[in-house]
Amino acid sequence: MKVLLTILLFILGIIAALALGGGLLVLMAYGVGWMVNQVMHLELFQATILALASIVAFGILAARIWEAITSAPAMLRGEVEDDEDDEDEEFDEDDDEEDPPVVVLNPRLPRWRQPLKNVDFSDTKPDDRCPCGSGRKYKNCHGAKKPK
Repeated sequence: MKVLLTILLFILGIIAALALGGGLLVLMAYGVGWMVNQVMHLELFQATILALASIVAFGILAARIWEAITSAPAMLRGEVEDDEDDEDEEFDEDDDEEDPPVVVLNPRLPRWRQPLKNVDFSDTKPDDRCPCGSGRKYKNCHGAKKPK
């Protein structure tokens, strides 16, 4: 009985928080709408709807900016995100072709020097041109001495 009561109170708390947040959002939109009404001489309802739409658009924009800021280090660390759905994997199993190798980003190299595909550097001499296609010598590109 205690578990059921706890779950019910938790659900009611979530509903109350959503109602409070929604009410504050509408109240803020009404206030901004009133100010827009004073400046642009729109009807109060139109100004409130305009303010509510702009608040929602600002929230979406802020979420996308936050996602871009927080996901940038993952690309530099070389973590590869898998965006394929499970349905696509079913079709991949039927193909006899091999998947192309995954390119792992090297955080010590600038993004423009990262290879577009996996390249074999094993038989490259230091004074040869780098196989990545940068035009530089291997010793100045991917064969640079690693700091200890």
